[in-house]
Amino acid sequence: MTEPRKTILVVDDVPDDIVILEEILKSDYQVKAVTNGEAALKIARGDNPPDLILLDIIMPGMDGFEVCRKLKADVEGALIPVIFLTAKVMAADEKRGFEVGAVDYIRKPIDPGIVRARIKSCLEQKGKALCVSEVRYRRLFETARDGIMIVDTKTGGIVDVNPSLATLMGLSQEAFLGKRISDLEFLTTILSQQKALSENQKQRYIRYKNLPLETFDGRQIYIEFISTVYQVDHREMMQLNIREITDLVGAERERDNLAAKLSHYLSTSPTVTYSLALSGGATQIRWISENVRNLLGYTPEEALAPDWLFHNVNASDRPIAMGIIADLAKLETASGEYRFLKKNRSSVWIRAEMRLLPAKGAESEIVGTFTDISERKKAEEEIHLKSAAIEAAANAVIITDRAGVILWANPAFSTLTGYSNAESIGKNPHDLVWSGKQDAAFYRSIWDTVLGGKVWSGRLVNRKKSGDLYDEEMTITPVLDDSHHISHFVAIKNDITESVLAQERLETALRQREELLREIHHRVNNNMQVIISLLSLSSYDIGDAVVRSKLDDITRRMHAMAIIHDKFYETTDLSRIDFSLYLEQLVASSKADFPETSKNVTIVCGTAPVLLRLEQAIPAGLIVSELLTNALKFAFTEDGKPGKIRIVQRIADDGDLQIEVMDDGPGLPEGVDPESAKSMGMTMIRILARQLDGDVEYGKTRGRGVTATLRFRIVPFDTELKPGSLSGESENQS
Repeated sequence: MTEPRKTILVVDDVPDDIVILEEILKSDYQVKAVTNGEAALKIARGDNPPDLILLDIIMPGMDGFEVCRKLKADVEGALIPVIFLTAKVMAADEKRGFEVGAVDYIRKPIDPGIVRARIKSCLEQKGKALCVSEVRYRRLFETARDGIMIVDTKTGGIVDVNPSLATLMGLSQEAFLGKRISDLEFLTTILSQQKALSENQKQRYIRYKNLPLETFDGRQIYIEFISTVYQVDHREMMQLNIREITDLVGAERERDNLAAKLSHYLSTSPTVTYSLALSGGATQIRWISENVRNLLGYTPEEALAPDWLFHNVNASDRPIAMGIIADLAKLETASGEYRFLKKNRSSVWIRAEMRLLPAKGAESEIVGTFTDISERKKAEEEIHLKSAAIEAAANAVIITDRAGVILWANPAFSTLTGYSNAESIGKNPHDLVWSGKQDAAFYRSIWDTVLGGKVWSGRLVNRKKSGDLYDEEMTITPVLDDSHHISHFVAIKNDITESVLAQERLETALRQREELLREIHHRVNNNMQVIISLLSLSSYDIGDAVVRSKLDDITRRMHAMAIIHDKFYETTDLSRIDFSLYLEQLVASSKADFPETSKNVTIVCGTAPVLLRLEQAIPAGLIVSELLTNALKFAFTEDGKPGKIRIVQRIADDGDLQIEVMDDGPGLPEGVDPESAKSMGMTMIRILARQLDGDVEYGKTRGRGVTATLRFRIVPFDTELKPGSLSGESENQS
């Protein structure tokens, strides 16, 4: 097979010179020619670059030196030999030509034989250099300990694989060749990552580390690979250098885990470690652990300052700190507790422990630790305060074991019972203060409660050493040990004899007060009934119908008030009555007052239970009585025609009490305005509504009849009715 002819690129701005060179070279080479440097660079960087360039120096625009310099700056262009062919004869020009990268320098006018000989020699040297480079490359490639793979990035085809990669992956070299990178699952990620890179990034050194990988023979390994993209014969190639780092990853993880544990310990430990140099009576910290930041707020660098240690010891505690140093000379180890000033100048309690190491030269070394004991000191102080408080407490406190034997008692117990501390310790409280006022079942109930892990509280009667009985309020609390088993009991006792006597006196006074109030309501009701009876008898002797009617109205109003006093007399709570019960009795009484009207009128009373005080019940009762009386007297004037009156009591959404009296009669006469009526009844309704700080509104009922609505705010009690609730209706029909 005939070897293809080499290509020579002639670059000269003189056409005659180009023609001469073509004649000299055309028999042995393929000749291309251009007249400027830009065109030369374009061909050299194209798909079919020349094997050698004959380059003139003196050209318009870009001269030959600049063309050569730019050419040699390219990866591919650097491989093309350049021979300067020029009329410049100065030695400095020739030197510069070689400096910018030329392999030869031929002066014009040219000798054809010299030109051919120089070209042949350059091309032969280029071939030998390429051959040597290839041999060296193959040796390095085959013997490299890292796995190497060459991939055509355009096709994804694997061009070459060295033995180390084949061994690493558990396959032969031949198994890789001819395959595409997409055929190998472990490399698809690498390819996708490489494709995602920009053009600028692809020209750079790309490295991935600590990638997990499963080999073809089933091993789980970690790898590091380096990806480099470059051009070979105008093909973009990617070289992957793959190295197994499984052992390294394992070691790094072990190191990182150890470092993390150490870092976590130092960051959370309340103990700071340091090394202290002692020389000539002066001390200075040489090293201190990082967690000094957490404990004291100082940086390690700040702690290395001279006299930092003793300068920040609380002034009152400096003798303790100095005493530790003094003890080291005799004991080699010493410790103490003192307060240390943090960087924010607040104090923290620390326990300092030191060990003196053998002297090295003139310096002695002390290894020490700081431990934050602030919480312990706080707990000790709290225990001390609680102990002092219990000792000084007015309430008697005793601590017993599980069997009830007294282990400790405060002075108040001696004051309460008369038994000294010596007489109490080791005894059961039952043996000291038992009065016989409680039976065995009472004490058995106490033990069942506390042995079940619950707190018992109650009252009992005990006996003092003197024999006097006293009322006692006692609480017994079980104390659990670390296993959550009862180990002790704490009993708190309080003499409530005076309180019990005071309570009895108060209850007696309250009973007497209630009896008095009940008697008052009873007598008021009786007196009003007598007056009502007298008024009723008097009305028979009055011939004037108008006067008799006025007298009947007064009687009904007094009866309405008498019912309220009767309800207060009957109730168990004398401070309030259920107004719904009053309304039901008022309806029954009103029907009795108007027997003729009631024959054809149905009165429906739908009321919810509402508690009212006396000062609200009386005016509200009188208003409802007036509204009901008006309905019975004026709403049903047509003889024999049936009618209905409805009374509804409810708590409105805004919390007000709302009582409606509705009738289905013909309604108010034309021109009658109840708001401005001058009658005694209507005037009394307005006055009583203002007394309740409420109002009465009038309106029509479904186009017929009259609806009168009383609304006012209830004086609050403990038991409140939910807004909008309504009990069932009870119907009373004559």
